[in-house]
Amino acid sequence: MTRTAAGEWPVMPYAPFSLDASPACRVHEPSPDLPAWLRRVACISTSRADSGIYGPLLAALADAGLDVLCLAGGTHLSAAYGATIHGISADPRVRVVPVDHLVSGDEPRQIADTAGRAVIAFSSALAATQPGLVFVLGDRTEMLAAALAALIHKTPIAHLHGGDATEGAYDEQCRHAITKLAHVHFPALPGHAERIACMGEEPWRTHAVGALALDALSAFIAEPPGELLPRFGLDPARPTAVVVYHPETLTDTHPAAQVGEIAAALAPLDLNLLVVDPNADAGREAIAAAWRALAASRPRLAVVSSLSQRDFWSLLASAAVLVGNSSAGIIESASFRIPVINIGDRQAGRVRAANVLDVPADRSRIASALKTALEPAFRDGLSSLVNPWGDGGAARRIVDALRGLPGPAVLLRKKWPLSHV
Repeated sequence: MTRTAAGEWPVMPYAPFSLDASPACRVHEPSPDLPAWLRRVACISTSRADSGIYGPLLAALADAGLDVLCLAGGTHLSAAYGATIHGISADPRVRVVPVDHLVSGDEPRQIADTAGRAVIAFSSALAATQPGLVFVLGDRTEMLAAALAALIHKTPIAHLHGGDATEGAYDEQCRHAITKLAHVHFPALPGHAERIACMGEEPWRTHAVGALALDALSAFIAEPPGELLPRFGLDPARPTAVVVYHPETLTDTHPAAQVGEIAAALAPLDLNLLVVDPNADAGREAIAAAWRALAASRPRLAVVSSLSQRDFWSLLASAAVLVGNSSAGIIESASFRIPVINIGDRQAGRVRAANVLDVPADRSRIASALKTALEPAFRDGLSSLVNPWGDGGAARRIVDALRGLPGPAVLLRKKWPLSHV
């Protein structure tokens, strides 16, 4: 993968999921036994956004006979975000360890303070638990902090979803910084592996495995809307739009103004609106407050602080449309064949399937996209859609790759092969 003349990464086009051999990643030959130094592994989880994704990997690691920890920090311990630590894992083989470092508030100073405290808190947790390998996922500032702590503890780091792109948020830079701290990479797609190679990572360290979020879908059974929607005070006889809109941390547009544009486009439609509060990013409180102010005067609008993975996926299975800028609209949504209105630049640069309609945060453009998405012909056209992000086998591939890893003495010493510059 080469840059454009303007120095930008090209957007990878949609293609059916494939793990054909690429020079940027290793095609591993799994061995039957996991190395002894891997007897204990820890997965870092800092919010609802990653805890559901980890589920199949936690189970696969435990099935392989490893001592599995989940070091849970960030918003997991906050009642304001739903105290989601209690829903991370019901598997008795997985030990969930609380890691408290969240600073209340969504101003840049408070976000940075949370990250700074996270380095200290995860350092203490790593010293106490002594894992042989640490998994970090994605691009959050807290994940970057945990990776820095692991690096200093000389604990090998495995990074999930490296090489991806989220151009409308500074998470983009966090993701690539984690790549340089990590010692083994599990990107979703071969194209992401190529980006990692362009950052100087040795190809033997990289294993494209598919998106881990899709692993749990093969066994997923949705709750019927007649049982689910009344729990939120919504009429199951009316179509539902699910709304998840996060701040764009690299723009100066006021978040409440963006909510106004989305709400204005949705207002004329005879839809239930179920709004999920955004992540703990700068600008989060303004978005949450704007939706709650609207809900006070709109009986068909419900706002929730958080949803379990099962509730969220059940909504996607029955909803008429998903609106906002959530990564679920890019990755999981294609498996549900649900129309998605992706607003703004937060998810810019990512592979997307034909169910995604991209628009700016402008009420007329959003309204036009909604009209298209709600036409029966558009939904019917998604009936044979194939998710380009994976086939549900990521956790198995990750465990297979672990069987062939060298020990820490080799993993921790990274080199920069000039042939990939």
